[in-house]
Amino acid sequence: MARQIGVEFSRIVTVNDVPPSGIEIKFTADAKALKALARRYDVAEVKHLSGTGRIRPYRKAGLTLECTFKAEVVQSCVVTLDPVSQSIETSFTQRYLPAHMIEPEIGVPVAESEIVIDVEAEDAPEPMTGNGIDVGEAVAEQLALAIDPYPRKPGIAFEAPVEDEDDASESPPNPFAVLEKLKKNY
Repeated sequence: MARQIGVEFSRIVTVNDVPPSGIEIKFTADAKALKALARRYDVAEVKHLSGTGRIRPYRKAGLTLECTFKAEVVQSCVVTLDPVSQSIETSFTQRYLPAHMIEPEIGVPVAESEIVIDVEAEDAPEPMTGNGIDVGEAVAEQLALAIDPYPRKPGIAFEAPVEDEDDASESPPNPFAVLEKLKKNY
């Protein structure tokens, strides 16, 4: 079944661990993993991270991970620097294949081709780690995407400093004025 490797929040599941009907794993990050994730995300604290993953076979040699997780993250407000708590609850689906089965895009160089993005299309599969997937790393990546990059305390808004009209009419000092004076002295 799932094994903990000890790198931040690693939960490895191999293809051999997954029967044709799939498996379900539950996970909760311990205190050591929460501290390591807080350092990774550069946040004050990750208070909680837990969830459930459903893993099933995908194209004979790959795996599909359907996961739901909850987390609580504490960051500094970008305006006041006070602690701000964010509750995150999200789910995602990711498919994995052995690296040799993922075809690189062959054809016209990117600079000469037109790039068409279908937002409703299925995401391309990720390469597997060895003979399995790291559910913990997948969750850690999705949590990183869900964290608010500009957290604010409720009711706090950033207000730009107001310039006085007198300051706005003055031209900024010329940085080359000192050099001009030196030139005149020689």
